[in-house]
Amino acid sequence: MEYRPSTRRVRRRAAPPAFPLLLHPLPLGLAAFALSFFVLLLRGCAIAGQETEEPIPIPEDISAVIAVYDDENDCVRSMPLEEYLCGVVAAEMPASFETEALKAQAIAARTFTLRHLAACGGTPCGRLGADICTDSACCQSYRSPEQLAEKWGTDAEYYSGRIREAVYGTAGEVATYDGELIEALYHSTAGGVTENSENVFASAEPYLVSVASPGEEGTAHYAETTTFSSKSFATKLNAAFPKAGLSEKKLEEQVRIISRYASGRVESVQIGAIEVTGRQLRGTLDLPSANFTIEFVDGDVRVATLGYGHGVGMSQYGANAMAKEGDDYRAILQHYYTGIEIENWNDRLISYTAAGAAASNLCFAASPHAIGLRSRLVNIFVSIP
Repeated sequence: MEYRPSTRRVRRRAAPPAFPLLLHPLPLGLAAFALSFFVLLLRGCAIAGQETEEPIPIPEDISAVIAVYDDENDCVRSMPLEEYLCGVVAAEMPASFETEALKAQAIAARTFTLRHLAACGGTPCGRLGADICTDSACCQSYRSPEQLAEKWGTDAEYYSGRIREAVYGTAGEVATYDGELIEALYHSTAGGVTENSENVFASAEPYLVSVASPGEEGTAHYAETTTFSSKSFATKLNAAFPKAGLSEKKLEEQVRIISRYASGRVESVQIGAIEVTGRQLRGTLDLPSANFTIEFVDGDVRVATLGYGHGVGMSQYGANAMAKEGDDYRAILQHYYTGIEIENWNDRLISYTAAGAAASNLCFAASPHAIGLRSRLVNIFVSIP
C-alpha cells in the first residue's frame, strides 16, 4: 500500500531540542488530579511497607506514550511509541522481508512519527486531539495485534517476533539531517530510481534526492500494465478535466507525453486542449506510479507503469533487495536518504511537562516488568476521549 505523506512544513532548528520530548499534554485539571493521585499512591506504598521516603524506581526501559487516533473506531488510544510502531511496520512492509529492511522501515516510521509531534516542532494529526492517526492517507498505516493475528493466522507468533525484533532492536533510533528529524518519506517500489522531492511534493529537501534503486526487477510491483477502453479512458479524463474535450475516436492524436523528469517519471502530458502533470494523470487513472507510457492498440489504451508509489525517499522493495545483498539498515537508510545520520534519541523520549501544568506524563515501555506499572498509570496520565 502506498504511503501518502503529509506535506506540512515544520519549524527548522539549528540543533535538536535540549529538553525531553514527546508526550501528549493533558488538560490542566486532569493533570493536577493525576499528579495528586500519583503522589498519594507513592506515599501509600511507602507507608504500607514502612520503607524510607525514597521514590519507587522507574524502569530504565521507558518509552514515550503517544495519543493515536483510531480511524476505524473513531476514538483516541494511548500507547507506547514502540508498540505503535510494531503495528505500523507490520502494516507498511511485508513481515517476510529481510530483518535489516524491517529495521530500516522501523526507523523511517519512528522518524516520521516524532517529526509530526508538537514537542518536536511539528503539526500533530489533530483528530480528537491526537498526535497521529491510523489513516494512511493522513499519516501511516497501522494494524492492531488482533488484526495481525487474523492476517497471519498460524504464523502470527513467528511474524510478530520478526516485527518486534526490528522495532525494539532499533528502539529510539531516528534519521536526522543537520541535527533535525528528516521527513522520512517512503514508498513501495521505485521502478529502478527514486525521485527528487520537489518533483512530487511542495519543496526540495537535500536528503530526498533521486538515487538508483537496484534489485527491484521481478518484484511484485515493479512493472504493471493497465488497459482501458477508449471510451472509458476519454470519459474518465473528460470528467476530471472538463476543458480537455477528448474524443474517444481521436485519442491517439489528442493524448501525448510532453516531458519527463530525469528519473523517467512523467512531468507533463497533453490531453486534448489542456496540459496536465504526470501526477494528475496518475491520480485520475489510479495508476501505480507516474513513470508510465501510453499505447493505443485496437481500440484500447494501454498504460504501462514502472514502480509503485510516489517514488520519493526509501523504496521498500529496494531496501529488501539491499538487505539480501548484505547491507545493514544503516547502509539502506543512508542510501535512500542522502547525507543523513542515524542517532539514538532514547534519552530524550522520557517525559514532557505541559506548560503551566503541575504534572508530567510518565511513559513506560511494554517490557514484561514495566507492563504492570504502566497499565496502572497510563490511563491516569493520558486523556482518552
